[in-house]
Amino acid sequence: MRNTCLIKIEWVIGFMFFTFLQIYNQLAFAQPILKDSYEGIAVVPVKNENYVTARKKAVASAMKNAMELAFQDLMGEEEFVANQRDLKRIIRRASRYIKSYRYLQALDDIENKTSEVILEVRFFSGAVKQALASIGIVADPLSENKVVVLMKEKSFTSAPLSSFWDVVPISETQLTKSFLESGIEVVDRNSIRDTIPEAIVLSAIKGNLDSARNIGLKAGADIVIVGTAISKLKKNNDKKMKMVQVNISIKAISAIDSYLIAAKSDFATVKDEYELSAELEAFDLTSRKIADFLLPSFHRYWEKGTEVLIEKNPDALPIPMADM
Repeated sequence: MRNTCLIKIEWVIGFMFFTFLQIYNQLAFAQPILKDSYEGIAVVPVKNENYVTARKKAVASAMKNAMELAFQDLMGEEEFVANQRDLKRIIRRASRYIKSYRYLQALDDIENKTSEVILEVRFFSGAVKQALASIGIVADPLSENKVVVLMKEKSFTSAPLSSFWDVVPISETQLTKSFLESGIEVVDRNSIRDTIPEAIVLSAIKGNLDSARNIGLKAGADIVIVGTAISKLKKNNDKKMKMVQVNISIKAISAIDSYLIAAKSDFATVKDEYELSAELEAFDLTSRKIADFLLPSFHRYWEKGTEVLIEKNPDALPIPMADM
C-alpha cells in the first residue's frame, strides 16, 4: 500500500512538472521575436526619365515597408493598426535602425516608367524594441540599469589618436568601473564600435541629443553618458614632484526620451614623483566624484522616468571643445 502511495505521489509530481514545462514553453514561444531579416518591397514612378532618383526613393520606401513588417511581428496586426500615428514617426526614419540590407531584386521598368526593388533588411533588434518603448509600446522588457559610456579624452602622456575607437580612454575605464561596482550594467565599447560611426559619437559629445539617442538605441542602453576629459601638467615649485590636473565634463542622456538627465564637470589635482602615477590617480579621483554625483540621478530616473529633474553642477564649467 505504501509503495502504491509513493508511486501515485511521484506520478502527480511528474505530471505537475510536465504541465509546468508545457506552460513555460507556450509562454516562451508566445514572446514576440524579431526575425533575422525582412523583405521590403517598393515600386516608385519615374519622373523626367530620372531612374537614379527613383531607385533611391524605392530603396527608402522598401526599408520602411520592411520596418512595418518587423513592427507587425513584434506587436501584432491589431496593435500595429491602433498605433499607426506614433509608428509613422519612427518608420519615417527607418534607415537609422537598419544594420544592413542587400538587393534581392532591382528592376527599372522602361515601359511603365517605374523602379522596383526588393530588399533583404536586417535591423538592430535592441534599437527597434527601444523605439517602440519610447512611444509606450513595450514589445520586450527593457534592460534596466544599463548604460553606455563614451568619452573623448586628451592625455598629455599619450600620443594623439587617429580614431576615436583606437584606445579606451582612462576616464571611460574608471567611470565604467565605478558603475559596475554599483551594480549597473555597462555596455562594452568593443561590442558597438563597428555599429556606431565615430561622427555620431563626436556629435553626441558636442551636445546633439538625437545622436546620443541613436547611440543608446543601437547599444541597447537606456542611458547614454558622453563627455570630455583632459589631463594637464601643472607648474609646481617642488622640482622633485610632478603635479597633474584632470578635468572631466559629462552629460547623461535618456536614450528613450532624448532629454538630459544630468550634467557634471569636476577636476582633481594630484602630486607624485612620477607623471603617469599622478595622472592615473587624478583620473581616478575625478571619475569617482563624477560617478558619485551621477548614481543618485540614475536611480531616480529609473524609478520616476521622465519626472526626474535635470541635475547640474553649478560650480564647474564644461570643458571647452576647443581644448580637446
